[in-house]
Amino acid sequence: MNNIIDFIKKNGNPFETLELEMTADKKEIKSQYKELARKYHPDKNIHTKDRFLKIQKAYEFIVNNMSDIHKYVEHQKYRQKEQSKMSNEQKQYAEDLKRREQYAEKQKQQEEVVKQMKVNEEMNRLEEQRKFEENERKQKQEKMIQFELQNKDLYKRLNTIKIKWGKDQLYTVDLLNLLFKNYGAIQEIKVQDNKRKATITFHTTEAANNAVLQQNNGFLKIKYFLKQEKRQQVMKELQTEKEKINRNDQEVYQLSTDTLNRISHFYNKDSKINAGLEELKREQERLKLIKQIYEDELKQ
Repeated sequence: MNNIIDFIKKNGNPFETLELEMTADKKEIKSQYKELARKYHPDKNIHTKDRFLKIQKAYEFIVNNMSDIHKYVEHQKYRQKEQSKMSNEQKQYAEDLKRREQYAEKQKQQEEVVKQMKVNEEMNRLEEQRKFEENERKQKQEKMIQFELQNKDLYKRLNTIKIKWGKDQLYTVDLLNLLFKNYGAIQEIKVQDNKRKATITFHTTEAANNAVLQQNNGFLKIKYFLKQEKRQQVMKELQTEKEKINRNDQEVYQLSTDTLNRISHFYNKDSKINAGLEELKREQERLKLIKQIYEDELKQ
């Protein structure tokens, strides 16, 4: 019967092709074949050639395999009969099995949905974390910019060097710029011709350090604008304030949202007053330091 099954898979049911039931006898098969052959013969209609060939192939297969076809038909009847005898328990079992398969498929779909929801939730969490970190960086940059603006006078003095030359020497702004520009970007050059002195202000402290360490020679005497002790004191003060800003940012970054909310809830007027007093105290110390630097400059 395998040849029948193979033929049906490749060419379709031959009895359906001849528009017959599989229980038809030889006489019915032959009569139906002749009628369909005349109807679809390519001499009458060239477009029905494929249909005619299919009918011819189906008829030849039936005629050559009649005994096997009868066995196949009897087997199909037997299967249908056995299926009709299936007990109620077997039917119930089949239905339960089908329901379990459907439930398992539904569970799988739900698990996929939950998995996708978790992925989306994690992506949202990472995006929120990225935004939070970006905001923290911006706030830190703003604090640093504000800090440097508040202390720009101190930074200017840290980044400034003093130059002195002999009576037989002459240095102009252009010449000094040519000599010192390789150490870093220059912000300002002031020359006092009558005193044979000049000051050069760089944009960075590193450039000023390089100029003092590397440029000293027999023609120029180069010093820091501030005395060494005062310079170290200023640098230490500024570094301490910078570290404090970084430390505060890190502490805030490590706190959770709930903790920040609780802190905000208990943040009372007294704490605000104390914070204001601390800020005022730091500003007074900064102004005192600047005043002392001015006084030292006047004495020089």
